[in-house]
Amino acid sequence: MSEIVVNLYKQANPITGTVVENKRLTSERHGLDQDVRHIVIRYKDAYPYIPGQSAGIIPPGIDPRTNKPYILRLYSIASTRSGDDGKGDSVSLCVVRHFFDNPKTGEKHVPGAASNYLCDLKPGDQVKMMGPAGKHFVLPDDFKARDIIFAATGTGIAPYRGMLKEMFDASFSGRVWLYFGIPYKDAILYDDEFKALANQHKNLFYVTAVSREDMNPIPDVVPTRSNKMYVQVRMYQDKEILKDAFTKRNALLYLCGLKGMEEGIFPVLDMIGKEMKLEKPLSQVLKEEKRLLVEVY
Repeated sequence: MSEIVVNLYKQANPITGTVVENKRLTSERHGLDQDVRHIVIRYKDAYPYIPGQSAGIIPPGIDPRTNKPYILRLYSIASTRSGDDGKGDSVSLCVVRHFFDNPKTGEKHVPGAASNYLCDLKPGDQVKMMGPAGKHFVLPDDFKARDIIFAATGTGIAPYRGMLKEMFDASFSGRVWLYFGIPYKDAILYDDEFKALANQHKNLFYVTAVSREDMNPIPDVVPTRSNKMYVQVRMYQDKEILKDAFTKRNALLYLCGLKGMEEGIFPVLDMIGKEMKLEKPLSQVLKEEKRLLVEVY
């Protein structure tokens, strides 16, 4: 952990990169609201990141809400530390176009400055980056023999893409679960890559929860809005094997995605913990023992 580089580049001294790829990951039929991009940025100077960290982006221009330059936005890094091509001179980001309603003006569906700036970039465009940022969401040094549960919604899948590749490149011998919640089957990000990893490594269990196409079969046990299929339903369906994982005192749980996802997952964890005869709620135990890592936005 002490060797992780943090904030090497700041707003006063950003690193400039060049976009080499901007690929849409979701079906065109969903329009701009489900427009998720895989963006690869190459640089000449060193940018020593590791999976679990974020890259800082400041969109150009003035924020009309503050009449000041736009502030830093952080995006989880989606590549291994050597980049998608293994050359060690690029970073990949997974970005969804964001839109918001402005309560002050009443304006609806306002494009988010940073996300739309990134999604509109073309190969050859220059980008100023800060960071790398954060070190609380990275893998521990002794990850190889641990059981690890990754849960994600939407672009929260980004850090796990790099983590999983590096884990198996390092001969990971524990068990790892990847639970991924997404609205549509044709919007499952990096689906082919995760399926290929799961086929290659029998200790990776890849499970998707498609909320707008699959129904929750156990609404009386795990209630969800409109009986939709969410990550917590899939986790409860796997409760027996997850019980076995959580009995190990070094098992880790990572949550990454939209803020609020933890509110659905924690009650299910506590149900599992109750069946394990724990004296405290499982979510509380994981927090107290620093085995719960959360990155929500």
